[in-house]
Amino acid sequence: MRVFASTVLMTLSIALPAVAESGAMVNRYFTALKMQDVFEILRDEGVKAGLDIAEEEDGINASPAWTARIKSIYAIDKMDAAFRHALSEASDLDASEEAVAFFETEFGQRVVNIELDARRALSDESIEDAVREQANALKEEDPNRLELYDQFIKVNDLIDSNVMGALNANLAFYQGLGANPLFSGMDEGAMLSQVYGQEAEIREDMEDWTRNFSVLAYGLLTDEEIEQYIAISDTKAGQLLNTALFSGFDKVFELQSFELGRAMAEFLVGDDT
Repeated sequence: MRVFASTVLMTLSIALPAVAESGAMVNRYFTALKMQDVFEILRDEGVKAGLDIAEEEDGINASPAWTARIKSIYAIDKMDAAFRHALSEASDLDASEEAVAFFETEFGQRVVNIELDARRALSDESIEDAVREQANALKEEDPNRLELYDQFIKVNDLIDSNVMGALNANLAFYQGLGANPLFSGMDEGAMLSQVYGQEAEIREDMEDWTRNFSVLAYGLLTDEEIEQYIAISDTKAGQLLNTALFSGFDKVFELQSFELGRAMAEFLVGDDT
């Protein structure tokens, strides 16, 4: 998830091949990383969370109108467009080719598949609890293995990047809520204060979740395979790919969060028609 001058013809003759090349790289990203499958998972998670809001929030119920609005917010075509736009704006996208090529290999595709399976599985709280126990047991039984998981998390900056993405998404939610005149009392400073007051809790949850995810997904890999995955992640290409992906997901989540906040405001004040 980047010179317009008087010499227009010269500029176009240089720029057009670069745009075509970047577009091809975006398509390779989407194919190698199975982004349509990722979007399906995010859609299902988002719709479930949106319907849960209707059960928990006074003033909102799981009416056909609310359900339709939630499904629209988490529509796959919207995620696809936002993610592609973010990738198209990423700098040095083509320089991540080595990392994309890794995911196009048989081993890379196996990694993608186990990550998708782990993401789906962790939507079940009983599975997450069981994996958490497994992760805690590794502290005594196989600390070296646990260190590999932690090294992968560190190399890919999964804690800080996800925390920042979550904070930005939460801010977007408040901005969407505040877009309604009846909820405009909270200014930007108050929004930021509210959001950053959540940082410690979000960080703790993210540390727990990324550890659980790593144990569940990469438990299917050998130490050597995890080391190979870490090695490609630690290259310049791997870091560029990682940055681009976070950029894409951040754009998707911010748009969804803004729209969710705006929808909640409209339904709470009865202005949802």
